[in-house]
Amino acid sequence: MAVVEKSKDTNQQVRYRVYPDIDSKVDYRNRTIEIEIALPGVAKEDIQLKFLPDWFYLNAKRDEIEYSGSFNLGTTVVPEKTTAKYTNGLLKVHAVIANPMDSAKTLSF
Repeated sequence: MAVVEKSKDTNQQVRYRVYPDIDSKVDYRNRTIEIEIALPGVAKEDIQLKFLPDWFYLNAKRDEIEYSGSFNLGTTVVPEKTTAKYTNGLLKVHAVIANPMDSAKTLSF
């Protein structure tokens, strides 16, 4: 976990914005990505996770710490097939790698 920014909110309370610890495993044979994000002490309702085809955005707040960042996936996934589960401070994300041929157009001639 790396501290990105130290700031004070409107109540002069110190808040640290940090990158969370992330581990990912890419399985090209089964066309999946498994991502584990450590968010110790964060309540499930305080996590915001948004997925796009090539990257994802995370924001999660706990006390004076805000886990935040945008992360490149290194491949293209199908956001509609992405699922997540949060248990005991660990957010597990399962994403399906997009098949480029799914959107290919067959030409007639």
